[in-house]
Amino acid sequence: MVLLGWVLSLLLLAAGFLGVWLPVVPGLPLMALGAFVHKLLVPGLLSWWTVAVFAVVAAFGFVVDFAATALTSRRAGATKAGVGGAVVGGLVGLFFGLPGLLLGPVVGAALGELVLSRRSPAEAARSGVGAGAGVVLGSLAKGLLGLGLLVLFVLDCLVFH
Repeated sequence: MVLLGWVLSLLLLAAGFLGVWLPVVPGLPLMALGAFVHKLLVPGLLSWWTVAVFAVVAAFGFVVDFAATALTSRRAGATKAGVGGAVVGGLVGLFFGLPGLLLGPVVGAALGELVLSRRSPAEAARSGVGAGAGVVLGSLAKGLLGLGLLVLFVLDCLVFH
């Protein structure tokens, strides 16, 4: 059972770490699941505190995604309609795979600016580019969070015990 626990948890951690860079895969939640599986199947190595940190970071990852898009859109001059459009575009983009996840916030911000705020196409495009930068920034932040979780996992398994 211990070998199965190691194999499953390492597969989930690896898939999750790849997933933090790929918008289609729920990376941080997969990493949290990997830590939970490890705790259940490999007793005595991983603390419940570490599993809790994994869960909190996984939840925080969702906030990071939307906050990064909203903040960079706003920095690019988006109005509330553009920021809202970026968030809605990101949610709608979930249903269209990788292109939707990448382009949803960009298109949503631009449409929000054009339709609701009646801004010029140039201003709308600038807001859309800001939303796109937020997608990239959110992915980088989640990548760093995932790297931190991997370090925590190794430290808790090898050093703290």
